[in-house]
Order: sequence, then C-alpha cells, then structure tokens
Amino acid sequence: MAYFAALLSRDGGPWRPREVDVEGHDDVDALAQAMRRAAKGDALALLLLEHEDEWFAVVRAEDADDPQVFVSSAAGAAASPYAAALGYDPELAEDEEDDPAGDTEILADLGTEPDELLRLAGDDGPDVSEAVTALAEKAGFGELLDDMR
Repeated sequence: MAYFAALLSRDGGPWRPREVDVEGHDDVDALAQAMRRAAKGDALALLLLEHEDEWFAVVRAEDADDPQVFVSSAAGAAASPYAAALGYDPELAEDEEDDPAGDTEILADLGTEPDELLRLAGDDGPDVSEAVTALAEKAGFGELLDDMR
C-alpha cells in the first residue's frame, strides 16, 4: 500500500512544508500534537494524506483547538495503518461505510466549502491525487504540494 503524506503549516504568512510521522499515534489528539510540534510554532498545520487512488484524509491542528478530521472514505481510513491516528477503531473497520466522513467545514476558510469537499470526495469526483491537488490550490499551496510529491 502506497501512502503520501504532506504536512504544511503557516502563521499568517506563506505555507511551509514540514515533516511528521503519521504512524504510531494512538489517537487523533496524539497526531495533532505531533503536527503542532512539527509546525514549529506556526498557528495552523494541515496534514494531507493519500492512499493510492482509493481515499484521502485531511487533518487540521490549530493552536490549542481540538483537531479536525475529514476522510473521503471512512471504511478506507478505518482499515488503514493510520486508523487510530485518524480517529477510527481498526477493529471496527468492517462496520464503517465507504462514504466521506468527518468535519466538512475543515477547509471552508481556506477556499473549499463543504459541498465542494463532498463533491471532490465522492464517487463522481476526480481521482484522489487530483482532489487533493484541488484542495491545495484553493488553499494557496498547490505548487508547494507538487514539489513535495
């Protein structure tokens, strides 16, 4: 299984690429803490995670706020090695629907409204890498994401 993960952060200025290990976190709060540490004091950190052409996830960690998560496939995320870090119980993976799940407003202030996020995550939307690229372009870090791939 091939995964791609990109962490980007900013504090009012330009987006900066960062590195974070997504594996090994017991829950989304632990992942958010790792994202905040990797962001080196930036107020906003976004993690974009792709699994081949099957599904994607967005995790947002902002200052001390609760982390936000959106996945394009709850079943895919729950069956992945990152299930716990994304807020899923891997033992209940078979109970999850193959539908988008999570906070649809996660990127609204960065140019992707909930209905557009659901369209990009849906079966009739673009493939996973194109969907993530569209999210990145609307947020203003499309070229940076391309450089990270």
